[in-house]
Amino acid sequence: MLNLLPFLTKLSENLQTVSNRINKYLKKSNAKQIHDVRTSIRRLDATFSTLPKKYRNGSPLSDYVLQCKELFKINSEIRDFDIIYEKLRKYPSSGQRDNIIDALKKTRKLKLERAKNVAVLLKSIDTGTILDELGVTDKELQKRYNKIVSRLISIIESTFPVVLANPLAIEELHDLRIACKKLRYMLELLPDDNKLAVQTRQSLQKIQDNLGSIHDFDFTIGYLRSLPQSSNEIQEIVDKENDIRRLQFEKFVNYSKRQLRISPDSFLFKIRTFKLSA
Repeated sequence: MLNLLPFLTKLSENLQTVSNRINKYLKKSNAKQIHDVRTSIRRLDATFSTLPKKYRNGSPLSDYVLQCKELFKINSEIRDFDIIYEKLRKYPSSGQRDNIIDALKKTRKLKLERAKNVAVLLKSIDTGTILDELGVTDKELQKRYNKIVSRLISIIESTFPVVLANPLAIEELHDLRIACKKLRYMLELLPDDNKLAVQTRQSLQKIQDNLGSIHDFDFTIGYLRSLPQSSNEIQEIVDKENDIRRLQFEKFVNYSKRQLRISPDSFLFKIRTFKLSA
């Protein structure tokens, strides 16, 4: 059960966390700070999206969250470039490989400048006053929360079998990863004494980590394949990344089969319990 007072406390805490991490991000925009500001925005968005529509539109809070999403989007692009860079730097130097790395660095620098401009704007906003006009009730909150959780569970239930049956179902894999991530953050809004929620969050985290690793391979491979006139060296990198991706997918399948077995401990059984109670 989602109660109003703890929820509003969590919303306020998430706002403050975003503000604190933006300050750190502006001082040092390394991989850790990019990760931290992105996760804080995800948590803020989870609490914000739980509010009924009339509180999500045309308010100082909605404007703030919208700007946060812009910062999140740019930093996600920066992270993707960092992933490609980290993968490429493991391979021997070659003309095209080095040119790609140089281009990634230049693009990253431009995007980081843009991200910092958004972060500076967010820093100037007083987050202490943007919750003053919320008059949401327990009933409204619970209804909206149940709707979101039910939708996310439906996506997971429909995409999981497709992904397990087809390692190249990249679109469904992406949808499954995002749904698992969003559901995990939604379950964080429930009290910590809800053992089912805690256990399910742990399963979602492991599944999300596996899917995230596979997504990184897919993004890198897709990027390299999109390059015009790829050299033999780049094709060799693509082939090797594909081999590692295949092993990572097998790891994901093996873990998922254990989690999806027909028993009260199975992952899908647990999330269906949330859906039924919603």
